[in-house]
Amino acid sequence: MTEPSASPAPATPDKAGLFEDFIDIFGSPAKVFARRAQANPMISFLIVSIVLIALFFASKNAMAPIFDAQYQKGIAAAMKSNPSLTADQMAKGRGFADIAIIVTVSIVIPISLLLIALVGFVCARVFGGTITYATALMVASYAYVPRIVGSIGVMIQTLVLDTTKLTSMHQLELGPGRFFDPVTTSPLLLGLLSRFDIITLWVTVLLAIGLVTVGKVPRAKVAIVAIAFWLIGAIPVLFGAWREASAAG
Repeated sequence: MTEPSASPAPATPDKAGLFEDFIDIFGSPAKVFARRAQANPMISFLIVSIVLIALFFASKNAMAPIFDAQYQKGIAAAMKSNPSLTADQMAKGRGFADIAIIVTVSIVIPISLLLIALVGFVCARVFGGTITYATALMVASYAYVPRIVGSIGVMIQTLVLDTTKLTSMHQLELGPGRFFDPVTTSPLLLGLLSRFDIITLWVTVLLAIGLVTVGKVPRAKVAIVAIAFWLIGAIPVLFGAWREASAAG
């Protein structure tokens, strides 16, 4: 009597270091998400946040002309809505604006990752999957790695382009928004176009792959998940653009 053949052992995620993770996320994202499904998300979360903040500070001086142009645009809108303000009063606020930019970027990047993880956590459950918030944060952190590439791309552009002729960060995007004049184009249209930036689309796809891989979302719904992420991400962008358009009158 022949002995029953042993059932194959369940596949285990391959092992790799953090450096391999940040390389493989570009070519084999599903493998990265699978092998880090039970890992502590704080490591990848902190690395991505710190690197993005550091890249911003590294390119901040080169982007100063763009910030100046945006500040001057804000001054014009503020003085239009409140004629009692003087140019001298608004100029005194320039130093506070610089501090606000630094604080905002330093806070917004980690908070964005935390909120994206929350969206992923909810989306996984809505679309028939299941995931813990910790795993969703891991997915969000690795999915955000292309933002590092995008930040490096912005830094390179600030070194080779004449930033004194630029008036908006949209002109540094890798998408259709860079081809529109920020002075004459509606902020709402520019905000919408920014959602078609290559980096934004890349991050969106990675988020969907992550939810399918470790969130148990059916593969048939991966496109729906990606669209949901894209639309939810558009809400704060379009809201900010609407406020800018309203301020400009």
